[in-house]
Amino acid sequence: MGVTMPLYSSGTLTNATEGETDNGHEVKKSPEVEMCSDNSWHYLFIHHTKVEKTEERLKEKFKTFVHKTIIYKRENKRIKQKEYATISGLVFIQGDSREIQSFLTEYFMSLYLVKDCASGRVATIPDEVMQPFMQLVQIAPTRIRFMPHTFDYYQTGNTMVRITSGILAGMEGYRIRVSRDKCLITSVGGMTVAIKGIYKESFENIDEYVRQRREQLSAMRKPMSGELWSPLQIQIDKYFYEPHNQLDFMALSESIGIWTVKAENYIKEKHFDEAAEVALFVLEEVGSCLVHVHNDIGIGRMDEVFSACRSTDKVLEDMMRSADVATDLKDIIETGRESLMMRFPFLPINI
Repeated sequence: MGVTMPLYSSGTLTNATEGETDNGHEVKKSPEVEMCSDNSWHYLFIHHTKVEKTEERLKEKFKTFVHKTIIYKRENKRIKQKEYATISGLVFIQGDSREIQSFLTEYFMSLYLVKDCASGRVATIPDEVMQPFMQLVQIAPTRIRFMPHTFDYYQTGNTMVRITSGILAGMEGYRIRVSRDKCLITSVGGMTVAIKGIYKESFENIDEYVRQRREQLSAMRKPMSGELWSPLQIQIDKYFYEPHNQLDFMALSESIGIWTVKAENYIKEKHFDEAAEVALFVLEEVGSCLVHVHNDIGIGRMDEVFSACRSTDKVLEDMMRSADVATDLKDIIETGRESLMMRFPFLPINI
């Protein structure tokens, strides 16, 4: 992987932390085991002197990726080429997180996969995100810059977009100018990354697409009789409509993701009532939007939408397990999830 990938920022890998231990400090374990596809990627940080040995052992069972920097040094009147891990000891591994951690525990007792601080679970990078990331590292490493803030830091005042062409096709994030360069700010396994030069790619403006589709379909929607919504629910409703094509599904999954992040932020701020209201109403909206089309295979697959719904439902599951959440609110959440499951059995809600 002989490539150069300079870090122009502070190099801080935000929103991510090592597994059970990090520099001697204990990190609270997640209340649930991370569930992911076997082709997903995870990563760990180790001392740069141990990267080669650790990677060689991991490669016996897993596919790995280490992006490295080539440094040229003059020694005895000759120029010699040396490779170093770009970020001190960052190693990506593909596979089931439980199998990888079990392997690490067996051969390297002190090593743990990095966890995403936002969820407390092992940081996961879908293969469809990791593949273009690796290609970009190999082809144009100078386009990548690690940012010092968490991904949600860039949400205010910026528009969510999805790249639709080039090797970055499918990546999502915020289109922001950083140091005079137009960049895509995205998240890769909890690490906030800026990718320069996105003016060379085509992209969809998710917010604008949702607005236009809402206007087109607003006349078709018949509001429920006596519908009484809170201001927060009225705001959420503006993001949802019945999908009729793949772009609609893409926008729907984006809307679910946006509000799931807001629910998670409410939890961090100990505003549990608002978090529950957001998560339950988002699932209610999705169920209403899909009730007439979820069996229509002619308009495309809904995998991304259901994956986003699982993340929303996990917010509710986490609240049910939290000792900080009041018992009466837990009863409301439990009743709400049961109602959703009965009325919209196609939603991925597991009780």
